[in-house]
Amino acid sequence: VIPYLTSTQSTGGGRIEDLADRDLFMIDTNQSTAALPKEQDGEDEEAVLTEELFGQLESKFQEGEGAGEEELFVIDRGEKRPVWCDEDEGEREVDLGDRNITKKLKIGDESKTLTGRQLEERLRNQYTKIHATPNWATKPKQQSALLASTGSLTQNSKTLPTKKLGVSRCKNLNFRKTANCVIKSLEFHPSATVGFVAGYSKSLDLFEVDGENNRHLHRQHFPNFPIDCARFTKPGGEEVILGSKRPHFYTFDLNKCTGTKMAGVRNKPSLHYKNFSLSSQYIGFQGQDGMFALFSAIDKQIVKCVSHRTRINCSVFVDEHHFVTGGQGGFLTYWDTRTWKPISYFQDEGALHCTAVGLSDKHLAVGSDSGVVNIYNRDDLLRSCSAKPLRAVMNLTTSVGNVTFNSTGELLAVSSKELKQSLRLVNLHSLHCAPNWPTGKTPLNYVNSVNFSPNSGYIGVGSSKGQALLYRLTHYPSF
Repeated sequence: VIPYLTSTQSTGGGRIEDLADRDLFMIDTNQSTAALPKEQDGEDEEAVLTEELFGQLESKFQEGEGAGEEELFVIDRGEKRPVWCDEDEGEREVDLGDRNITKKLKIGDESKTLTGRQLEERLRNQYTKIHATPNWATKPKQQSALLASTGSLTQNSKTLPTKKLGVSRCKNLNFRKTANCVIKSLEFHPSATVGFVAGYSKSLDLFEVDGENNRHLHRQHFPNFPIDCARFTKPGGEEVILGSKRPHFYTFDLNKCTGTKMAGVRNKPSLHYKNFSLSSQYIGFQGQDGMFALFSAIDKQIVKCVSHRTRINCSVFVDEHHFVTGGQGGFLTYWDTRTWKPISYFQDEGALHCTAVGLSDKHLAVGSDSGVVNIYNRDDLLRSCSAKPLRAVMNLTTSVGNVTFNSTGELLAVSSKELKQSLRLVNLHSLHCAPNWPTGKTPLNYVNSVNFSPNSGYIGVGSSKGQALLYRLTHYPSF
């Protein structure tokens, strides 16, 4: 800045007193000296100042000149260095044998003496060996798809938990119409929220299933016909088939609420209708002396009687053209309804007699008179007939009476009617029994029937005291 002129210096024809104040000073730009612009209004001065301060930077952003955005805002995060280092630390020598706490730092036959730097490195390695780097401090190499979204945090898992099964007690299904005898059958309708209870009371009772009111809908009595087995027909459940140790069986039409007596096979006294299995085309009754009678599921007339070399105790339909029977000797037979001949035979591992068989989309379970339930891979067993069981469930000690899968194939209910509290639920993800249910305080008594609702929301248990116990499986959202 050039200082103002003295009063004695010339101004080119004028006096200093006649000059404006801003004309008394000049700014040196190393190029030329020029007087500041004349007086302007406030807005023009602000615009000039803004242009001087930010105009150059703004033009770089607009025109793409110079460094990019990433280069304009860079924080140097290079290798971390200690703020201060002790120069004498490297010259210091430490004898590892002086103290017991340092003897563990010695490696092999090396010298006992270390420098300060070597001791520091040895201590760091020792700490890392004892205290591993925590997972939160390790940067993942690649983010997994699971961590890329919050779906698993905001939605319930669809997989059945393996450690604990959520079960809550509901009112008994038949608490409005109790039975004073054994309940042999309890089943849920495939599409409606309706279930039935049947047993030695010779009556079939229908209930609305809601877990609270369980309103009684209808009772149908069958004279001189103690019911041993009852099932809804497939796939719609328009009828109920009822069997007993009699030379005939009954059907009950849900639309008409009427029961119809159906004749059995003539001249076959060894054939009874106590136990049977169903498909959409056939009803298979298990008789003594290896007899197995198949009736049409439509008109209830006999279609074919096949015989096995041993007594048949249980059966299940694989599809419309194949079924499996099991019985004495631990043998199971795979049949074809198109030829009415067995396709293959296989022996249930370790079983003396087969007493129950169940089937799901992935597994086949076989119960024996010793209480063991073998779980097989369904496709492997039916294809090779020599597959080993995936697991042998040995939680029961008496003859297995029921082997029932739920609709998703995740749960398997196994029970025995010969010993109290003989009911277990097997989680097929882990192939282990549920540890928290049933408990010793669960009022099961002697279990004669077990069944799941269509969507596995409920499980029903028929006991020898005439109670149809109803429990809610909280993992499954609907009936």
